[in-house]
Amino acid sequence: MPKFADLDAQRAELMQAHPGWRVWYVPHAHDGSVTWCAQREPTIHAYSPEDLAKDIELADAELASEVQGWAASS
Repeated sequence: MPKFADLDAQRAELMQAHPGWRVWYVPHAHDGSVTWCAQREPTIHAYSPEDLAKDIELADAELASEVQGWAASS
């Protein structure tokens, strides 16, 4: 398994290159491998399933707008 300091450095690089994402890794003791994970921030909380659905739709629309902007600037 790689050293934790190396994994932490790789994690920091990923987070710097991809703002707005939470990045972490999960070491596997049985074989020394690592699984990398990412989740778009922020985490959304709501008081009802209906409110959560609306908030997810808004977040999806915002992300789609950002992606279109990135594609247009490429």
